[in-house]
Amino acid sequence: MLKLPQVRQLVLAADGGSFRAAAEATFRSPAAVSIAMRELEVAIGGQLVERSGRGRLTPLAHALLPQLRELLALHDAVFAQARQLAQGYEGTLTVAVAPFLAEEWLPDVVARFAEEHPDVCVQTVEERSSHLCDLIGAGGVDIGVGGLLEDDPNLAIEPIAIDRYGVLCSSAHPLARRATATWHSLGREKLIGSDALQVLVDAGRAPPLPPPHLVITSRAPLLACVRRNLGVTIMPSMTRPVHDDGFAFVPLVRPTLARTVSIVTRRSRSLLPAGRTLVRLIAQSLREFARLRGAVLVGPADAALSRAGARPSVA
Repeated sequence: MLKLPQVRQLVLAADGGSFRAAAEATFRSPAAVSIAMRELEVAIGGQLVERSGRGRLTPLAHALLPQLRELLALHDAVFAQARQLAQGYEGTLTVAVAPFLAEEWLPDVVARFAEEHPDVCVQTVEERSSHLCDLIGAGGVDIGVGGLLEDDPNLAIEPIAIDRYGVLCSSAHPLARRATATWHSLGREKLIGSDALQVLVDAGRAPPLPPPHLVITSRAPLLACVRRNLGVTIMPSMTRPVHDDGFAFVPLVRPTLARTVSIVTRRSRSLLPAGRTLVRLIAQSLREFARLRGAVLVGPADAALSRAGARPSVA
């Protein structure tokens, strides 16, 4: 087996014209380099240094030099890239975020991360919470952010906040004048279906509701229809518009429903250092955003209550 320090000394001797130059460049004595060359000859199975003539290289050594230079260049490139990855300076990270949740806070996180890690590529996708765990478990996504996530022994789930469901309506709608609304009262409204509502239905958490009058899965058209008073829609408080001009968000009661927003990663695969940094940034930003949106910052015990369908305690 070739030892790279010995290969490097041979190449340095060829470049410097003597083994003394190789010894000085590698901080070794000439005697140590001579021993290294004899060991390299044994490993290769051929003579590399002429036995007479002040250490001249043999034709075999000259023939091998191009391949040995390539070997050293490849080693140095791989080592440098490994160092970059280990220190979090390079790599690719994929983040999947539940629809309607990423628009307000994720751009700031990506911008801050890019300033610190300009050579790390961040790929972001929108994906329903019901699909997040499967994507992360399969390795297609590194980091996920979503709500109403089921416990999975293969996933690390970090709960961030619990936010209540409510009805979003136009500020001109009669519901806008109420402090709360019941789920039963929505039976008299024109309901606009969305991804946020469908996730709640798929999780078996939604009370009986009338069929949607419209179904709109994109955020901008959904908000435009609500603002024009074409119907009302159901969403968690963290996904309602930041600028409430033209809107009213009314908490839903009887029952009071909430979801836990969590960060998800895979237990069996360690993130790159840059990935761990990104998770910390996401957690910090999401907690601040949740606080500003009126959600309750939580620990694991509160998250378990929310998944069980109980109302979280609010300080």
